[in-house]
Amino acid sequence: MSNRQLVKLAFCICLLSLFFSCSSERDEGSEGSGTLHVQVNANPEVVVGTNTRVGDGTEQGVPDVNDFSFSIFKGETLRGKWATLADFFADDELTLRSGNYTAVASYSDVENEGFELPYFEGNQSFTISKGKTTNVKVTCYLANAKLKITYTDAFKEFFSSYSSEVTSSLNNIVKFEQSEERYGYFKPGELQVRTTFRKKQGSSQEVTVQAKTFLAEARHAYILTLDVDAGSSMVNISFSDDIPNQEPITIDVSDEALSAPAPYLKANGFGTEALSVVEGKSAESSQIYAYLNAAGGIAHCNLTTHSNTLIEQGWPESVDLANVPADILEKMQELGLKIVGLSDKKDKIAMIDFTDVIPFLEYKEGDAEHLFTLNAVDIFSKTNEEPLTLKVNSLDNKFAITTGPTIAYGTTKVNVNMTLDGDPLKVNYWLKIGDSKQAITPKKINSDKEQHQLTFVLPESQTSVMQIEANYLRRMKSVESTVEAPLYTLSLAYPGDVWTKKATVQVDKSIEDGWEFLCFNDGKEINPVYSVDNTSVSMTGLPAGEKIDLRIVKKDLEGDIVAASDELEINTESELQLPNSNFEQWYEKFVWKSDKISGISNGNQEIYTAYPYLEGENEPWWATRNDLSTAESDDQSYFYRYHLSTTYVNSNHSASSKIGISNKPCNGEYSAEIAVVGWGAGSTCSKKNSPNCRKKTSGCLFIGQYDKQSGEQYGHIFSSRPTQMSFIYRFHSINGESASAVVKIEHREDDGSIVVLGEGMLELTSSMATPVDTQGIVGIEYKNIQLSPTHISVEFLASTASTPSVNGYSGSLGLFAGYGDTRAIGNVLVIDDLVLEYAN
Repeated sequence: MSNRQLVKLAFCICLLSLFFSCSSERDEGSEGSGTLHVQVNANPEVVVGTNTRVGDGTEQGVPDVNDFSFSIFKGETLRGKWATLADFFADDELTLRSGNYTAVASYSDVENEGFELPYFEGNQSFTISKGKTTNVKVTCYLANAKLKITYTDAFKEFFSSYSSEVTSSLNNIVKFEQSEERYGYFKPGELQVRTTFRKKQGSSQEVTVQAKTFLAEARHAYILTLDVDAGSSMVNISFSDDIPNQEPITIDVSDEALSAPAPYLKANGFGTEALSVVEGKSAESSQIYAYLNAAGGIAHCNLTTHSNTLIEQGWPESVDLANVPADILEKMQELGLKIVGLSDKKDKIAMIDFTDVIPFLEYKEGDAEHLFTLNAVDIFSKTNEEPLTLKVNSLDNKFAITTGPTIAYGTTKVNVNMTLDGDPLKVNYWLKIGDSKQAITPKKINSDKEQHQLTFVLPESQTSVMQIEANYLRRMKSVESTVEAPLYTLSLAYPGDVWTKKATVQVDKSIEDGWEFLCFNDGKEINPVYSVDNTSVSMTGLPAGEKIDLRIVKKDLEGDIVAASDELEINTESELQLPNSNFEQWYEKFVWKSDKISGISNGNQEIYTAYPYLEGENEPWWATRNDLSTAESDDQSYFYRYHLSTTYVNSNHSASSKIGISNKPCNGEYSAEIAVVGWGAGSTCSKKNSPNCRKKTSGCLFIGQYDKQSGEQYGHIFSSRPTQMSFIYRFHSINGESASAVVKIEHREDDGSIVVLGEGMLELTSSMATPVDTQGIVGIEYKNIQLSPTHISVEFLASTASTPSVNGYSGSLGLFAGYGDTRAIGNVLVIDDLVLEYAN
């Protein structure tokens, strides 16, 4: 069969049965069968330089396509494979699902290199549809590269003997003897051509030179021609066709050049036999390096590497170590390579040190051999006679880790068993929690040859699935253990069991000996005082207003946690204080002015009210009954009383100065004054110092809101439980009447129901009346400790009498002014510096 013919062999396969094995694999959702018509072609055309040719008449014929292997793929899945097309057509049992497929035909193996070893390959996608015939044409092309070496007549006349050899990217060496005219076939990749020759006249020394190094491509044919200019004693090496990026090479073959010794490479620490080294370990020899001596001066030092381990990490398959790019050199140095004498100032001697590369070489089943081949070229293009090859067989280091299937809840100590023919300290360990990883280091290692027991103390107690990863070089092993249920469970019996500085916690069963409590606040261990009563644990001395994490743990003799209860999170109540508890915030508001009634003056008095908070405050805490005693402007009579029942002591409306007690604040700039006042339209004043008031109201300062229509609304949101309330007071009493201070801590539900958790009252009797600043204390007794607090209510009352008494105090205005500034005043209570106190 002529190599210049396009050989075609067509086959028709009719009525191939198509079926679906499961609906999930249907590509188009159709069912049934179709017919398939297959045509396979072998195309011998190759690319030579920049042209496409069938051939030059010297290559062997195109293989018979009937000898091609044939395969059908569906996606990545192989659905059928036949050694030859003949076998494929003889198989009448073939069944396929409908859908998308790829047909692949090939001849030989791309890794078979040498003469008469072409490798052809082709593929074509196709689709089978119900009831239709699908035509599939697969064209196969040369899928390896071919090279021929020729010598001109001048070259043959100049040299008495000559030959070449080609080293491929697979490190195979194919020799082209002097009379060889055939093409050699090679896997696409770098090819190195070395030529050896001896001159007929002059120097009789046999010399080997680096003739050419180039990147061979699939479906390309290369013809390398060696010529000589006898007059100048220069050998010219070039491709016979225009090959992109390939310049001719000129080599000096004068007697002077040929007399210089060829470069040579000497091995230290290795020989022709492969070194067997356990993955991760160093070789037995302390140094593994190659010594290079080039008397003519170093031009190139070519390193070819066959090691998937290194290449996957960025190590080059082929590199000139005398001219290596900086980024490639950096990567090789990261992987252990050391080079001396091949820098910009390279001369005649160099060293390539592989000592620290050896530990990076990995063992993989079927891929444990690593080859490093060195060829040196001097400035005369001479090369060393034989490549220097370092062979390393990596041995399995048996790296594996195991641990128990379960670990105790809350433990921080975990034992891991590791098998490793190597140093366990060179392994990196990680604790994996969810998507995050944290580096960990074994606290203790007990080793017995290849067996190592590792003890880890983890940074946190383990409460869910635990996973530990171990990385040795690029190997990763992991173990996973589930966590057992906690031996103890902590809980709160009632929401109210947590106070400001104390709490009561329940354990689901009695605590065994050897267990202890651990209490943390913001990640720091604290030490409250514990008291255990069977399954109830009381704690005091807790920090107020903090999140507390509590558990009980068991520790080993080394103080490490080996088991724990579940963790209970509690939040202690804050030591809250009431806003404006020093009563420094007030503002006054003008209400109206009384001027005349029926043409008769009643004193021209301006009427004000006062509020115990700053103007504009959105949610004030404190309220008074002042809006009641300072009536609207149309609610008046000739003898009208209007004064405030609650104000601050040094205001213009203070009662203290009228009754003759100090009007100076207890502390700061203001103190609250709460008084009984007589007021209202229709009051009579037969005498200005003995008014007969229509209304008498006890001043009231309280937490909540006041409205004249609905009255007092007590309480404000509050989430703590103080044990007492203290304050400073001065008290003036008439007719034996008492004042009072009341505080309540409440739990309010959404439906409006109120449960009083605790309350306290201090009755200030007439015997306790004093013009001197005195401390008052209201103890709070809690009768319900199960519920948590939601509100607080505080009230100060000037008089507890149902009908409080008043005395008249003359002003400067007379009868015809309606005695407008005469005051009707009863009990007066001045308070300041209110403090809520909390027990430990």
